[in-house]
Amino acid sequence: MTAGALGSGKLRSQLIIDTPSRSPSHRTTLVGRDLEVLTLSAQLGRDEHQLITLTGPGGVGKSRLACAAVAAVPIARVAYLDLHETVGGDGLTETLAARLPDEPSLLILDGFEQAAAATAEAVDTLLSRFSRLRVLTTSRRPLHLYGERLFPVLPLPTPTPPYRQDVLELQDHAAVELFVDRARAIDPSFALTAQNAQAVAEICTRMDGLPLAIELVAEKLRLFRVDSLLTRLREGRPVLGGDHAARSPLHRSVRSITEHSFRLLDTEQRALITRLSVFTGSMNLTTVEEFWDLPTHRTEQVVEALVGHHLLRVTPGSGEPRFTMFNTVREFCLERLAATGELPDARRRHAERFLALALQAEDCLTGPQQAQWLQRLAPLHEDLLAALTHLEASGRRTDAARAALALHRFWLVRGHLALGEQWLAKASTAFLAVTGPGELNARAEAARGQLALAGGKTRLAADCFRHAARAFHEAGDTVQEKAALAQLAVSHRPAEPAAVRKAAVKLLDAAAGKGATVEAANAALALATGSRLIDAKLAADLLDMANALFMRARDVRGEGLVLAVRGALADSRGDQALAERLLWESLHRLRAIGEHTMLPTVLEGHALHVWRRLPSQGHRVARLLTAASALQEATGARPPLVAGDAEAALRDARRLLSGPEYEAARREGRTLSADAAAGEALAVGPPAPEPTSAVSRPVQLTARQYEVAMLVSQGLTNRQISQQLRLSEWTVVNHVRQVMRRLDVPSRIHVAQWVMDRQRRNGLGTLAE
Repeated sequence: MTAGALGSGKLRSQLIIDTPSRSPSHRTTLVGRDLEVLTLSAQLGRDEHQLITLTGPGGVGKSRLACAAVAAVPIARVAYLDLHETVGGDGLTETLAARLPDEPSLLILDGFEQAAAATAEAVDTLLSRFSRLRVLTTSRRPLHLYGERLFPVLPLPTPTPPYRQDVLELQDHAAVELFVDRARAIDPSFALTAQNAQAVAEICTRMDGLPLAIELVAEKLRLFRVDSLLTRLREGRPVLGGDHAARSPLHRSVRSITEHSFRLLDTEQRALITRLSVFTGSMNLTTVEEFWDLPTHRTEQVVEALVGHHLLRVTPGSGEPRFTMFNTVREFCLERLAATGELPDARRRHAERFLALALQAEDCLTGPQQAQWLQRLAPLHEDLLAALTHLEASGRRTDAARAALALHRFWLVRGHLALGEQWLAKASTAFLAVTGPGELNARAEAARGQLALAGGKTRLAADCFRHAARAFHEAGDTVQEKAALAQLAVSHRPAEPAAVRKAAVKLLDAAAGKGATVEAANAALALATGSRLIDAKLAADLLDMANALFMRARDVRGEGLVLAVRGALADSRGDQALAERLLWESLHRLRAIGEHTMLPTVLEGHALHVWRRLPSQGHRVARLLTAASALQEATGARPPLVAGDAEAALRDARRLLSGPEYEAARREGRTLSADAAAGEALAVGPPAPEPTSAVSRPVQLTARQYEVAMLVSQGLTNRQISQQLRLSEWTVVNHVRQVMRRLDVPSRIHVAQWVMDRQRRNGLGTLAE
């Protein structure tokens, strides 16, 4: 081996020249990088690839990957130079030129960030002077030389929350595999089990999939159990501190790597990345600009620089770019922010911003902007929770309660049932302490009851609705009181027919006035679900009322759920074709708004109908049913609307498919997101209407009914039709219902289609009676 000290003063690294097998060795296995090693070694073996730079965040394993790939390349001579601790790089070109052999060789320059200018000059000169030289460099940023090929090194894949208990699924993620491998080095008996799998998955995600961070946190198993480690991470307590004596100085801790990155930033960049550490989720350029009062052009420049240094990362997705901070970087930045005394003010400004956003969202989570606001809040959920936590911890419990109440529909739609129920319990207590059993307390209890009922906690839901009904009664809100009592009636399992009928009559009577709201519609929907097997006529009346209120509010989720219950009613009548069409349309609406709580049940029902109609789709059905089960497990939803016997269908599919095909379908289904599963289900179109459907057979409508149908086809709501025809709104509701029954169609869209078909064929409908 040949080694020599380089240059003067600041350049103290060692140059190692030998065969690839003798490059710097490592005592642990390289996990999860098989494809990268294969790809990089192939690129290194091509003569035209003279300069390759591995880029990526600190601790991602660039040096390990480089050494592993070089070992597989048939090059006679390899020169390795560690530049991590090098500042300036004076004399680098001359030293390398004097020691490189005049034969085909590969030069590895590891970690040149602090000597970027000197390294770029040296590489450019050496490649011009040595025609048979190839250079492999590692850094957080490229050299920006002509002909340079970038090889981004990404963090190891981590599980996506919400985390499931499936050990086979979780251990396929390289980050989890690495944690288990390093944990076994400390405790040979360590194994991934159903009891610790979710905790390990969350730890790996909180470590951003960075190998160094995962290795360091796994070493803490000498002191803590897995669940204790996760608790410390959730509470923001230090876990990655301390040095590992066996490592190089730079890689002994995540903190040393982050400090190394900070030395490369200017004052403004350091200030911004430090202040942004109070954000726990993703942010866009507008958020950064408004939060810290920076001009637009400067915001873009600073953020781009931070992304270039791999301190911020771009979050995949459509639309404008969003940025997240590595959790390991955030921990370091929060310490700096606390040391300067700026942390309290930064947290206060953050909480104020997201409190205002939550209150603004409340009225928009039903109505024409429902889908947009649900989509807007989804990437901000972690920051909303951080704001709630700060408001509560700083004594502003009423503000935290107002924000929690405003977010309850988001939690219900997106499947954050247990989390939302906990925050609404705190909100109810806070409102009760300030105002007593008034309207706000009643609304919080009713919202909590909805989340508890969706999660199958019927006893808790009943208590919540009972308290809400009493408080609404004291506040004089009759409609909301009847809605709470209706929800109370269906909270008992099984529901008592007499209690359901009594609650339905009272709710129908109370909702006939102008004060009916989406909450009344939700109560009617719950009653219809509970009574569909008791009294089909009563269920239909309740669904008509719920649909009218949902359409008036332009609540897409509500309309989708009405279609789902109507599908269940059609199925109970034996009309499977109509049931499948209704479930297909329901799935389409629920997917459009990113629904998670009820979508798995509707997905399951649709898949069962596809199985009955198209048994050749066994692979798809097995995948969809597994996806529905996994999504339901992730949310903890236990909806009262039962789609059918999924287990029997899976057993039939297993008999139809080979063993490997069935297991492959199940594994694929477990990995599908809600959107992907719904998209695959919708790819199987519903059965076409029978030839004797309303479009083709003679249908007689009264003049008034046809007039109503014409206005429906123009997109008018029931209220607008009632104003134009000078009828009561409920009269219009009954007309629309009769039209749909006579046409034998499931929705207003089909009514409009019937009118357009009639007009296209003969210009007029048949007016009779």
